Amino acid sequence: MRKIEIDRWNRKETYLFYKDIDVPMYMMTFQLDVTHFYQEIKKRQLSFYLSFMHLVMGEMNKIENYRYRFLDGEPYLVDRIHPSYTDQIEDSDQFKIVTVDYEDDLITFIHQAKEVSKKQGKTFIDLTQEVRQDLVYITTFPWASFMQVSHAHRIDNKDAIPRVAWGKFELINQKYIMPFAIESHHAFVDGRHVGMLIQNLQNAIHDWKWPQLRSFL
Repeated sequence: MRKIEIDRWNRKETYLFYKDIDVPMYMMTFQLDVTHFYQEIKKRQLSFYLSFMHLVMGEMNKIENYRYRFLDGEPYLVDRIHPSYTDQIEDSDQFKIVTVDYEDDLITFIHQAKEVSKKQGKTFIDLTQEVRQDLVYITTFPWASFMQVSHAHRIDNKDAIPRVAWGKFELINQKYIMPFAIESHHAFVDGRHVGMLIQNLQNAIHDWKWPQLRSFL
């Protein structure tokens, strides 16, 4: 983690303008074509939720602006960001929030996520993890597609943790189209960075391949 020298930062004016706004978070929703990725993941009998989460985290980590956070009211750049996500509790209609470290290797990440979730059991949340600033909050809404979404928030304009959600994909013109929403803090993330993420994510979905994936997870 590195503290940002504001006076030498090319975002200084933008940062100073947006950092104290009452509601600095903004949400944008997109439609992603996940056809190729979905087919490849299912062919290998992997969890689409965890696999897509891994893909999203990989692309977000590549964009520096998504790794900016506030610490004691000051801007910092964290080295790596990790998912804190909703997970269905087994044999229950309730969910829990699981936090796991991002790993470059997909299989390692999936295995680790399942182990952490299993160990957590039916506990709703591990509060020792939720104080971390190097997180991205992730959820999914697999029951229906959506046009927009909003998230629960505490009133805190220094909460710069991005919120990500995706919904049920629909078969449209032989393509699986899925809604994807991301909430960003405008002191750190501009529209061009959101656009960069979406373009990179869509390209990663289209180009995804990993012929040596194992199929026992």
